[in-house]
Amino acid sequence: MKEFEINNLLKKSAGYRGANLLNKEFNIFAGRIGSGKTEIAINLAIKIKSLGINCTLFDMDVVKPYIRIRDIKELFASYNIKLVAPPDITRAIDLPIYPKFIIGELMERGSMKILDVGGDSYGAGSIAQFRKAIGESYNFLFVVNTRRPDTATKKDIIKAIAEIQNSAKMKITHIVFNTNLRWKTTSDVIKEGFNIVKSVSDETGIPIMFGGIDENGIEMVDSIDIPFLPLKLFVNPLPILED
Repeated sequence: MKEFEINNLLKKSAGYRGANLLNKEFNIFAGRIGSGKTEIAINLAIKIKSLGINCTLFDMDVVKPYIRIRDIKELFASYNIKLVAPPDITRAIDLPIYPKFIIGELMERGSMKILDVGGDSYGAGSIAQFRKAIGESYNFLFVVNTRRPDTATKKDIIKAIAEIQNSAKMKITHIVFNTNLRWKTTSDVIKEGFNIVKSVSDETGIPIMFGGIDENGIEMVDSIDIPFLPLKLFVNPLPILED
């Protein structure tokens, strides 16, 4: 396993084809339900904040979410991450509607912005309205857990990527590998998932930027040659789908 160091991801290398995080103002995370995109967005914000970098976390998941960042904000409040989210009164609204102040926060300069957006075509499509505010300085990262039904095969993943790109009208720039079965995760589960995701990367040309792994299971990814972000787990897991 390569140690996850954000600064190293600024450097071009053959393995990561120029992967970068810190030289883009926006890092946008999308992924199907159960992918772990919300967990990764929170953990990346914590990591960036620990480096002394201004960072704003945006809860942009407004359509059919399993869990929203604002639902669990108390769990990571001690990290002092600035969170921009729709007011609680919108919790029951299943429409791609954002309050007016969101656009002002997106256009505010001087901080890195991490966006957690919807994982299906409808949800991800809701951020298309912000393309001008986001501009060209972004990474659009698709988080993949091959142990969830919508992203279990290479064909499924490629189809999901195409749907997200078409709806958001923005290009997926990187894949984030996050195959897991929570407490039932094994090294074999991870290796099998990585082989699937690598085949997607090879076919599409979309590089794998990094992987996510429970901080208590770091040893399980020692043989996989990509950086891994150790994750503090804040989100209650979905039920495991047995084979």
